[in-house]
Amino acid sequence: MNKILRVIGILAISCQMFTAFGQDIPVGTWRLHVSFFDIRSISITPEKVYAAADNGVMIADVADESIATLTKLDGLSSINITQVAFDQTRNQLLITYADGNIDIIKDNQIINFNTLKNATTISGSKRINHISIQGDLAYLSTDFGVVVFDLIQLAVKETWRDLGATGTKIKINQSTFHNDSIFLATEKGVLAGKLTDNLLDFNNWQRFDTGVFNSSIPSVTTFNGSVYAAISGSGIYKYDNSAWTLQPYLQSMQYGIITADQNLLVVSQGSLFRVNAAGVVTAVTSELIFGANLAFEDAGGKLWIGDSGNGLISDHTGVFSVYTANGPTFSNGFRLHYVEQGNLMYAVSGGFSASLAPLGKNQYVNFFLDGVWHANFDVLNHDVTSVYASANTLYVASAGYGLQVVQPSGTILFDETNSPLQNVAAARNVRVTDIATSNQGIWVTNAGATQPLHLLKSDNTWESFSFPAVAAARYPTNIEVDYLGNVWMLLNPANGGGILVFNKTSGQSVYLTDVANSGGLPSRDVYSIAMDRDGFVWVGTNEGVAYFPDPSAVFRSGVNAVKPVFGNRFLLRDERVTSIEVDGGNRKWMGTENGLWLFNEFGERQVYNFNAENSPMLSNKVVDLEINDKTGELFVITDAGIASFRSDATTGESVFNKIKIFPNPVTNQFNGSVGISGLVTDAIVKITDVSGKLVWQTTANGGTAAWNVHDYNGRRAATGIYLVFCITQDGTESMVGKIAVVN
Repeated sequence: MNKILRVIGILAISCQMFTAFGQDIPVGTWRLHVSFFDIRSISITPEKVYAAADNGVMIADVADESIATLTKLDGLSSINITQVAFDQTRNQLLITYADGNIDIIKDNQIINFNTLKNATTISGSKRINHISIQGDLAYLSTDFGVVVFDLIQLAVKETWRDLGATGTKIKINQSTFHNDSIFLATEKGVLAGKLTDNLLDFNNWQRFDTGVFNSSIPSVTTFNGSVYAAISGSGIYKYDNSAWTLQPYLQSMQYGIITADQNLLVVSQGSLFRVNAAGVVTAVTSELIFGANLAFEDAGGKLWIGDSGNGLISDHTGVFSVYTANGPTFSNGFRLHYVEQGNLMYAVSGGFSASLAPLGKNQYVNFFLDGVWHANFDVLNHDVTSVYASANTLYVASAGYGLQVVQPSGTILFDETNSPLQNVAAARNVRVTDIATSNQGIWVTNAGATQPLHLLKSDNTWESFSFPAVAAARYPTNIEVDYLGNVWMLLNPANGGGILVFNKTSGQSVYLTDVANSGGLPSRDVYSIAMDRDGFVWVGTNEGVAYFPDPSAVFRSGVNAVKPVFGNRFLLRDERVTSIEVDGGNRKWMGTENGLWLFNEFGERQVYNFNAENSPMLSNKVVDLEINDKTGELFVITDAGIASFRSDATTGESVFNKIKIFPNPVTNQFNGSVGISGLVTDAIVKITDVSGKLVWQTTANGGTAAWNVHDYNGRRAATGIYLVFCITQDGTESMVGKIAVVN
């Protein structure tokens, strides 16, 4: 069916939409942090270039070089975008997805076509791999065949399925046209069919699937009056007079996508080559090309390159330049860390496998500041698992390379050569899975080592600790330090799981599991931990949540965690709780593999439950959570990317300094909640009109209160100036602000 999602003014979009990203967002609203540094599809028009990343489409204006973006927040129906193609005749943009969804952007509307996604007659993958537009039809190459889509009616005209030699399903990678025929690059050879024939019948297709063609063909294109096919390990083949001929250039390579306009453009393992009609090959080189995925030429012969590291690259001005919307350099993050000094939100994308081995993810450390993402190119970028920043020191942990300490005086990489850290396997396997700060120094985990816990002191000397009585203690995944200085290590579920708590001063340690009177956890598969404002230690397991109200009591015999009850059962009993974060109101945000939850202080009342269906979250599988304490913005890493939600809670101040009211003024176009932040913890907030009549009263969540611009009777506040009285709980301090409402 065709479903109109929303009116957004896409085709007239400008860079102003992008620059607004840097401003604060209102309480109760979301923003997405989409990476546009890996471009997989491009469509060129004389005015604009459309470039698709996994979770968004970037729109580059050729004339003024402004950049705008389209994401799920703007109304796109899905994530994992596979292709974009602009239909010039009807002035509409097609966007396709791995789940079979199709979005058509036409007349400033996003029209979603989800018939393929929801088709019960199609088994297996419904991924759309390529779009070719010919006349009034779009030919969609999919994992199950070719869908012929009517661009006028916006409906499927017919579907060519089961095109294998015996009528079996075959994956179609790409299509191209030559004279009266369509050619398909498939997982087994090339198929050719006359468009005047009944191509629903697999017998009507000509097959080229013997010899070197008896393999997966990644790409076909039409160039200089002939069809070309790329066969990895062999070469580029040209089709003339019913025969394929191996071309003398660029042989025995691994090929990606080949495209053609004035020249044939060939991508091989990140390198780009241009071949002219005479067969002369020129390598396209630039220090900006990190790894080419595909390339197209515009009408002027200038290149537009989709790159795996720098996004969209073009030489249309005469020199190569990068055209990439701001965002993190990666899509799949691993951990977040907020640094109050400087108001920085760090994000890393390293991590480790279930066996705690490094994954080989060489991504830069990113940080978010004043609405803009930055990559730190000067620090370690190998399997980074965690960062911690102080006033003048940055600590960077790696699952393979150890611990890097960056200071103004210089940089030190601690590994097995200059520290007690151990390399526990071949190659680089100095597995620092997490770090945590304390008054004593930086605690460092070294998974797999005989001494899995270390303390790095301010003078760069080390202390190391082992726990031979607990075999699982050699395999820590996460670490946290409570307000008493106890070190809590979450242990890998694959190696026994549980929690090891250690006190350096007393030398005591205790192993907490799901056994009664020895922790009483919901499960010994523990994935997350957080300390709340009252000093309680909250842990997330494979079977819900529990907390220890007195961390010092865990060293006594007979200790059991408290299991909160919500909905007449233990809190999130059926969920794997992957992350817990405590906001300024002492409420508990909990990330699971089925969405995001917010509960009150003791986990007994639900405030929010967000998922990919009812919010802009990119996936239901939450990997990590972190809150910006100053703004209350919760950053959420999912397995598909990063989103953030501005909640109505921040960490409170000790005294009133300067309250911030946003947005102000409030216009008739704003239907959210006004955030009042910078408050003393749990302050009382009264809103009155200028005559002193009380309009609304509430208590802050930590350092932030929210007003929905309505009075006690549910009526929207009239145009005027309103006074905001902020008072401490004991009434000893107060501050007054103003809000303008313009309806």
